[in-house]
Amino acid sequence: MIKKRNSRYNKRKKSLTERLKPLAKILAVFITLGLGIWGVVKIMDTSFLKAEIEWEIDKKLPIAQTVLEKYIHSLIKDKYQFDTNAIKQMLENQPWIAKVHISSQLFSNKIQINITSQKIAMRWRNIDCKTDNAPNCTGYISSNGVLFMPEKTITSNVALAHSKADQETIAQLYQDYQQYQNTAKKMLIKSFFKTHIDTLIFKPNIKVILGYQQQQPRLIRFLKAYKGLRKKISRKKLNKATFDMRYPKGFSLNH
Repeated sequence: MIKKRNSRYNKRKKSLTERLKPLAKILAVFITLGLGIWGVVKIMDTSFLKAEIEWEIDKKLPIAQTVLEKYIHSLIKDKYQFDTNAIKQMLENQPWIAKVHISSQLFSNKIQINITSQKIAMRWRNIDCKTDNAPNCTGYISSNGVLFMPEKTITSNVALAHSKADQETIAQLYQDYQQYQNTAKKMLIKSFFKTHIDTLIFKPNIKVILGYQQQQPRLIRFLKAYKGLRKKISRKKLNKATFDMRYPKGFSLNH
């Protein structure tokens, strides 16, 4: 009688153990998976896997690296992989930056950002502004003939352009400026007013009114006339004279 009871008890115990085995296996899988995820997160939290940036900045850029980092802070904070297109767009939206090139290293979480600064060809003032302190009233024209108006300004002795703010006018102004300066050679243009007529001021303060047509032939006539007048009029008077070249066969001179 006792043997039968033990046999039944052993069968019950064995049956319970067999039933718990699948649950134990499932529980073990979940524990292993959880530990694995926890380990990966811990590893990713280390600086070893966090993405890094190396900067190559144009020395002429008047912006510190710390400022550049602030521009893209939201794009790089606690990131393990960067959106390089977003970083490039964010940086190139800054007026002083002409071009951004981003390269990544193979099998690495590092990227290199190369920054090219705008090259100033001319300073610029908006003829529609009554004061330089108003928004969109001052800026620079780049060596590509593009107007940019940064908050941070620098001192420069390049020629000063006066015009409206639209890019079409700026592009034409810069093209004309290059042609005029190439024609004038050693006579340096100090200022260029592009309104309904073109007016140049050569250093030190020689004003030449070219008008709205035939500007290049008129400039050539001025250069010839100026060369001849240097022998007749004192340099002091000539250097603050005004030449109006809009006459068909001559010019007017006010000194």
